[in-house]
Amino acid sequence: MTARSCVGSPFRHQGRNPVQGLDCIGLIIYVSKTLGLSDFDLADYKKIPRKNAISCQAAQAGFKDKEKSLMHPGDVIILRIGKYLEHSAIISDRGIIHACEKYGRVVEHGLDTEWRSRIISIHSFPILPHHYEGTI
Repeated sequence: MTARSCVGSPFRHQGRNPVQGLDCIGLIIYVSKTLGLSDFDLADYKKIPRKNAISCQAAQAGFKDKEKSLMHPGDVIILRIGKYLEHSAIISDRGIIHACEKYGRVVEHGLDTEWRSRIISIHSFPILPHHYEGTI
């Protein structure tokens, strides 16, 4: 799984390389580019982006909205942290994988009730053929 190979990578704002560091968007972009799913990248953003910035970028990049009941490993979720800050993660078979500034690295952990309550949208990678399932 491409995302899981990034677990332990350092957190770095606007990071796009697991060796040098990734942020939550950088993880999604790294996986997407590594698997040849999308070349979209927008690296000129503030550490605390404007409200709904990640949701808007997901739409621009061609990520498809999904129903929560159809969520499965390999999907991207957008979470609400605090009052309006958005954060992104990738669903894994164990929970979620995301670059977390609080922990200073990319982490994988369970998707408990608290994390589930933060989900505001679910997306599939652009043009994701079935043979990629399990590799994200």
